[in-house]
Amino acid sequence: MPESHPTNFVIAISSVSGGGKTTLVEKVAKLLSGAILLFDEYKTVSQYPQDMRKWLDDGADVNEWKTPQFARDVAALRRGESVTLPRDGRIVQPCEYIVIEEPMGRGRAEMAPHIDFVAVLNTPLEIALCRGIMRDTNRFHIKDLGGATREQLVNSHEGLYDYLRGYLGFYLYAGRELYITVQEQATAACDLVLDGQLPVDELAKQLVVAVEHARSDRTACG
Repeated sequence: MPESHPTNFVIAISSVSGGGKTTLVEKVAKLLSGAILLFDEYKTVSQYPQDMRKWLDDGADVNEWKTPQFARDVAALRRGESVTLPRDGRIVQPCEYIVIEEPMGRGRAEMAPHIDFVAVLNTPLEIALCRGIMRDTNRFHIKDLGGATREQLVNSHEGLYDYLRGYLGFYLYAGRELYITVQEQATAACDLVLDGQLPVDELAKQLVVAVEHARSDRTACG
């Protein structure tokens, strides 16, 4: 059941990896002067299925993705309490709007009671795949290419090669089906589906308008 008398309003944004969650979270939070919590900031204190192929074959229960501290922190911000991020110790202050990444939307039982509005970014898988690779390969970029040593160039090349083989191998093994399955579950219980191919400014405007309408309807209903 939802928490009683929450102080603030939690907006969850869902999409596949590379679908544009983080960018939209940041844009919407800026428009609403809201606080931000990102799913990946809690990796070190969370528990995920070890073999995604087996997880899919066993029925893809999203409740096996356990993020207890993430859930507690979202609930605390919703109540008007500050939280400390596990990754870097940064303190996040509560705001009227809390904008979070939650790939599963309301799908996970530990998160559902703390979410007021879910928006799903429907981004074509090939676009998300390209974005994900472009995002992750930035770390292999050598700024001073002319001044780089042979060892640095070799390490960068080998690192990029290993990353691409690993990333694309996982995508073929389980990643593509994982993203489709999670997206379908998130969409089934969402409040809004957005076209992930639109510019982020347009997406943010659409989401803010939908959230404002949802809050007005809720107030009118008592």
